[in-house]
Amino acid sequence: MRILRKILQWTIGIIALLIALAYLTGNGHLVKGVRYTYLIGRSSPEIDDMHFFPYATIPADQPQPWPTSERYGKLALLPEQEKTLNDLYSVGFAVFQHDSMIFEQYWNGWDADSVSNSFSVAKSYISVLTGIAMGEGKISNVFQPVGDFLPEYKEGCHAKITLYNLLTMSTGLDWSESGANPFSDNAKGYYGSDVRKVSLDQPCRDEPGKEFDYISGSTQIMAEVLEAAYGKPLDVLVREKIWGPLGCEHDAYWGKDREDGDFKAFCCLYATARDFGRIGQLYLDSGMWKGKQIVPREYWNASITPAPLDDKGKPNQRYGYFWWLAEVDGHPIHYCRGFHGEYVVVIPHEDLVLVRTGMKREEVNTEGHPTDVFEWIKIAREMASR
Repeated sequence: MRILRKILQWTIGIIALLIALAYLTGNGHLVKGVRYTYLIGRSSPEIDDMHFFPYATIPADQPQPWPTSERYGKLALLPEQEKTLNDLYSVGFAVFQHDSMIFEQYWNGWDADSVSNSFSVAKSYISVLTGIAMGEGKISNVFQPVGDFLPEYKEGCHAKITLYNLLTMSTGLDWSESGANPFSDNAKGYYGSDVRKVSLDQPCRDEPGKEFDYISGSTQIMAEVLEAAYGKPLDVLVREKIWGPLGCEHDAYWGKDREDGDFKAFCCLYATARDFGRIGQLYLDSGMWKGKQIVPREYWNASITPAPLDDKGKPNQRYGYFWWLAEVDGHPIHYCRGFHGEYVVVIPHEDLVLVRTGMKREEVNTEGHPTDVFEWIKIAREMASR
């Protein structure tokens, strides 16, 4: 019994020492990270971890239910299509065509009212808010220095960074982008308690405006700019500018680093598949919603045009303003994407939008796109053609 007591005391002491060491070395986020992953049988953030963190509710106070097509309820996945979706642990798949929902299906206990973490799909919402801010005169143009809004960026190398550099992921900042490394800036932003400091304290590494370098800190800084431009927090801006005007049907939730802290803008918008589909419909309709221009058309067009940057030794063809760009059968498409394969895909030439939510995605191909996104596009197109 005495030996067991000694072992227990030593174990507690070692754990306490490790926790203290984490905080002393500026890695206090590891404590929360371990608590919400390994200690509960996980190895990474998941789509259902909303209640692990503080969050603000974005109410759906002006709901506009999706119109349903005559085909809704009559279409079904083929067995091989459903297998493909299940193999990557999909929880939701919704397809919209000609402004109406034509299909939706859910798995693993999820349904039309279930919210899931957007992860980096949230970045495209920050892009939409930026366009709206330009249309409302809160931002003059995308080439304004970040220092016009944030005092931390008024001096030194940071003074060179513009909003355009943020939107196109060409800041030259030294942010460590990784969804697996527990010491990465992503992990510090996700599990830490001061995401603003993590993003604004990033050192300069390269000259801004030269090379596409996907870093989540860019989106976090852009959200800080928007909050400064409006003098309002992110959740209020999303409610006033997006959730209400687009008639979202379900309350959404945006995660924070701490109760009285900042929103984790680079990720962490929790919403339903149906409501995620609305940002796709907005962009399918050139920034308009039910005939009203929400996002200025000039900004909308620029946001889905490849930014003239170097991308690993070749011209960038895959990124605009927080929107991914690709082609299907020679036609341009644009899409939002998240860490575990959360997608909102806009296919203009077929008047089609699809949403896929789930727990796993495949690796990127040689063009820099996850291979599974093309599987979901193939399924949605086949379904829409019936």
